[in-house]
Amino acid sequence: MRKLVLLVFIISLHSTFISCSDNEETTQPITTDISITSSVSTVTWTDSNDLTQKLESVLSYSYGSALVSETEKQQTFNADTTQVNASIGFKTGFQNEYIDTNPSNNSVTITLIKEIEPPSPESVELNADGPGGTYDLITSVLAPGHNPIEVPDCNHAAFGDHIDEIFDNELNTNVFQFYIHVSPDNDRCISFDRQRNEIKTYGQSPDNLLGVENETVVYKWKFKLKSGFQSSPNFTHIHQLKSVGGSLESMPMYTLTTRKGSPDKLQLRYAETDNQVTVSETELAPLIDTWVEVTETIKYGTSGTYEIEIKNVSNGTILFDYSNPSIINWRPGATFVRPKWGIYRSLINEQDLRDETVLFADFSITEI
Repeated sequence: MRKLVLLVFIISLHSTFISCSDNEETTQPITTDISITSSVSTVTWTDSNDLTQKLESVLSYSYGSALVSETEKQQTFNADTTQVNASIGFKTGFQNEYIDTNPSNNSVTITLIKEIEPPSPESVELNADGPGGTYDLITSVLAPGHNPIEVPDCNHAAFGDHIDEIFDNELNTNVFQFYIHVSPDNDRCISFDRQRNEIKTYGQSPDNLLGVENETVVYKWKFKLKSGFQSSPNFTHIHQLKSVGGSLESMPMYTLTTRKGSPDKLQLRYAETDNQVTVSETELAPLIDTWVEVTETIKYGTSGTYEIEIKNVSNGTILFDYSNPSIINWRPGATFVRPKWGIYRSLINEQDLRDETVLFADFSITEI
């Protein structure tokens, strides 16, 4: 009987020991604070990669006493991607091991603004396409259904069209030829002390070919003055920007002028009002018998900007450049500004001139 009582006592003591041991191994949840913060309330983004990088850079996480591997982060976007909710929480296997003391800081909402890139500006181009129909080609681009060509055909019909097209081996493309003759060419049978062979945009041209106030326009073209080219000591214009409207419209705002001298010069002329001055010049010789490319960028307005660069097509050498970051490029009463290209020269000293053929190619007008 004593043995039985002793055995029961031992079994009971053992059970009590095991029970006490189990209670000692039971762990309580760890109290901590995990959180997420954002350095901004709004993010502007362009594409998914950009958005991912920007969110990574603005979000900060605090893990408290937990390990990073015990937490999980999520980003939930609304339907139109104008908001994202970023959050942090414990993974399923660790949710009973931690008590978060402040769940209210476990998420942030950020407003998203998609940055829409403006469409690339479209250029209007006038490119020679081979002999025949040259006037029609020019008209179709610069003023469809109208007449953007100012040629001396009226007094020299026997010669034929004073602008045509040929294939140029150096550029490996078709180009325009502008002809001018010391006699009998004049200025459209209107003025006889000068002669003109130019193309232009004007009031009948599409709006995107006319420069207007507060607009920036890029004009590009190529030209070649043939060997032996002779300039007037008065003026020989090969490009003009002219305002239309107001009392100052007769004076070109900008001109590229070749001028006889010692040596001959290429001049950039500018007129804020009715007085034109030379703002920059260079010797003409490096431009002779050489295809050059002109890029002219102008912001029209009373607080305008202007930049021009002429470079050698074959090797990229810059032969002439000029820029002005603050210049008046708009005149009182003006409605628009139009470009002109060709050859327009004085006949006052015709003994200094010869018959000329000036080559042009690859005209473009781009509104920015």
